[in-house]
Amino acid sequence: MAWHKVRIEHPKLTLLGATLLILTGLGAVFYYTYQSLRHDMNLITAKQKNVFDVFYQRAKILEVENMIRYADLHLEQDIPAPVSGPDTDYLYGFDLKTQQRFANIPLQYPAANLLNTFRYALSDPEVDNIYTLWNDYRLIGMVGNEPLIPDELPPMKINLMTIPAWYHYFGCISFEIKRTLCSQDEAFVSDIKVNNFSRRHTIAMFFPFLYPSGQGDYKYGLLGINIVVNEAFEDVLLPFTNINPTRTAVSFNVAEPCRPFHLCLQKPLMRTKTGTDLYLKWSYSWLDFIKLTLHSVAFDIYLIVLLLLMVTWKQLYLRLRTLAHTDHLTRLPRRDILNQRLLHEHDYLMILDIDNFKSINDLHGHSIGDAALTAFARYLKGNIRKIDTAIRWGGEEFIVLFRGMGNDDMMSQSAKRLLTRPLQIPELPDPITFSAGVIRIRDYLTVTEAVHLADELLYHVKQHGKHNIACYEGTTIRLIRPLPDEAESA
Repeated sequence: MAWHKVRIEHPKLTLLGATLLILTGLGAVFYYTYQSLRHDMNLITAKQKNVFDVFYQRAKILEVENMIRYADLHLEQDIPAPVSGPDTDYLYGFDLKTQQRFANIPLQYPAANLLNTFRYALSDPEVDNIYTLWNDYRLIGMVGNEPLIPDELPPMKINLMTIPAWYHYFGCISFEIKRTLCSQDEAFVSDIKVNNFSRRHTIAMFFPFLYPSGQGDYKYGLLGINIVVNEAFEDVLLPFTNINPTRTAVSFNVAEPCRPFHLCLQKPLMRTKTGTDLYLKWSYSWLDFIKLTLHSVAFDIYLIVLLLLMVTWKQLYLRLRTLAHTDHLTRLPRRDILNQRLLHEHDYLMILDIDNFKSINDLHGHSIGDAALTAFARYLKGNIRKIDTAIRWGGEEFIVLFRGMGNDDMMSQSAKRLLTRPLQIPELPDPITFSAGVIRIRDYLTVTEAVHLADELLYHVKQHGKHNIACYEGTTIRLIRPLPDEAESA
């Protein structure tokens, strides 16, 4: 059949379609990359341990009185400072009122064994400082590197009530009177700040304590553990081995705005002991996101598909065009493929109409009518040549275009073959017959004119007994299969 050879008539539209296809594919790749990032973020955060739970458990075994005992032991007895080494931890002390350092003591054994729990907690790479803050304005703590301990603290307010954690536990009247903590929170978590000693971004966990002074009174204060953000959250801040986010951060602020021309993702990372959420935030600049997309598996697949489409685009386009112009019931091309060019590639046009089709629908139902149409379409395709074209014109009407017919006699022989081969289907008691009109295609005829001429011949057949094919012989109408009275007179 010739209808599958329809050429592309609108190259500009084809180019536009190809461009839209390429852009749609790229959009799908970018969307897939974005969804993959969200999926990776979910997986990575699910694996992240809750450092607040970890250090809460470790803080429970730390006895703050051991730290002050060790400091007092060396300060009161004037014990010479031991020789320090590369793995030596240091106990330090500052007077908050003067900001002056009063202790810088390398741990000396066996006396320092009472600080082993502190040394264990400090050995974690995520911790850079463990300290106690006392109500007598002393700061006593431990670090693992002596150069971190300054000679004096930077200027600071000496009112302990200005420290949020201190006020949280000790800032109420009930504590002043009954020594009852103002809050039952197990820990207080500070915001992310730069540590005064290490100059690194840290989160401080504070734990309140009450310590009997031995004179019927209590000393009290806070135990603080500084958690280094980059160490504690390395797996989520540098999540990938290739292209990491342009900017990563952990924050207690959920409403942090996204920078212009950035793609931002955020997700709750973990919950603190006070019930607040710490959020993980990734931000990609448009350039880094494009780089990430170009390195993704989705982009590799897109390139492969694009190359295949470039190789087969014409065949694919023609196939899609064919499907778009194919009648879904009969699998014949629809009437909209018949244009001037296709018409004049052929020599004869025949329009056919199934006889008594309305009666088939009325007596046997539309499903049997559809079966009759399908069978008739197969009948046409089976009884014409491959170079001819059969078309579903509409309803029970069909058109056949014949090519290579040198004269009317050849056309008449082909028409007789259609009439002499009955079409019988199991669903109907009688054979399916048809009426048709056939004309020779002239150069001056338009599609509308050609179909109209053939339709007039078809109408003539319907008026003279049906189940026949009419054609012109000169200016008169001739039936391919003569009527009975004409046959007898002949």
